[in-house]
Amino acid sequence: MSETKMKVQMPSDAAFILNKLNEGGHEAYIVGGCVRDSILGRIPQDWDITTSALPEETKTFFDHTFDTGIQHGTITVVLHKENYEVTTYRVDGEYADCRHPDEVSFTKNLTEDLLRRDFTMNAIAYHPNEGFRDPFHGQEDIAAEIIRGVGDPPKRFQEDALRMLRCVRFAAQLGFAIEPETWAALCANTALIQKISVERIREELEKLWLSPYKEKMSLLWESGLLAQIDPILSARLIGRSQTILDEISACPKDALLRWAVVLQDYTPDEAKNFLKGMKFDNHTLKRVCLLLEQLKNDVPTEAYPLRKLAGTIGEDAMKELLTLQSILRPDSPHEESKALFEKILTDGDCLTLKTMELSGKDLMAMGAPHGKVLGEVLAELLDMVLQVPETNKKEILSDKALSLLKEKGLI
Repeated sequence: MSETKMKVQMPSDAAFILNKLNEGGHEAYIVGGCVRDSILGRIPQDWDITTSALPEETKTFFDHTFDTGIQHGTITVVLHKENYEVTTYRVDGEYADCRHPDEVSFTKNLTEDLLRRDFTMNAIAYHPNEGFRDPFHGQEDIAAEIIRGVGDPPKRFQEDALRMLRCVRFAAQLGFAIEPETWAALCANTALIQKISVERIREELEKLWLSPYKEKMSLLWESGLLAQIDPILSARLIGRSQTILDEISACPKDALLRWAVVLQDYTPDEAKNFLKGMKFDNHTLKRVCLLLEQLKNDVPTEAYPLRKLAGTIGEDAMKELLTLQSILRPDSPHEESKALFEKILTDGDCLTLKTMELSGKDLMAMGAPHGKVLGEVLAELLDMVLQVPETNKKEILSDKALSLLKEKGLI
């Protein structure tokens, strides 16, 4: 047991769960990321609990529970609308899929449970009355800012190949170094990442791009891990490693924008194929491809074409485009475009049919037929408004619409 005297400030509900299990004659500790983050002075996102009680025993102590992964010993306790995962001490069997154990066996030994975890910093348990249980010296590694595999590092990665990405991501999130034996094991097992679902890989990569320690991001391709995930992306990032890291760091902490920076050397079609392969949502896929397409050109510095572009791609996409231009094309006239666009927004200029003072219903009330011609008239009216915002008045638009309808012989 560690001699560290600090106390973890855990939620009262988490303490309540520990106490209930203890009163029932069982051991119970908070464990994993919440302990690590508490030691680091970070705010934990989740409070996970490990216990000697079997899942069915745990359920008897609480009014509201549900099975989360009961085959692996995990149930969720709900208190005051918050969820707390409670898992029985366990020993994992073989990992045929390099992700999940084929079977687990329960144990009454906390150290055996901690041994199955990924890194020493995540293999620390804590109880307010006992302090830290830290058989693998995770606190020492946290103090030394080191990521070290628990026990036998190669085995930890072979059990769950996603741990390799988590290792790199933790390095970039925390600024920690990867211990040499753990790094060697990671580099030797990179091919196993191909057994992991693209959804989980995507989630880890996204967390990596959003991490604060840019200098650690390059571990992703230096290890050979990215080459196993996507060799084309790996080759392109290796080719301009420092520049890309600076650009990611300069980008706002927004996943979509950072993906656009990472994929900047892709054509829109290449990016579409990559994003589809990684099973991105349609919004992200379309927006990243749109931004990559628009990045090739300077953003207009004159009002009419700028309004026209903003109306075509949307206000949010225009702001994102200007942000990317400032990072990836600093010599472009993005500052001038940004100032003009801000004025356009401040002035409330009409950019789309939605904010035009005359609608399709108004045109049909004038006698315009529904269909293609109606769309053509609306497009001409919008173009007039984009050129001269002051014409976005119903009476002016009505007069122009009547004139256009007469020209076309429709009324």
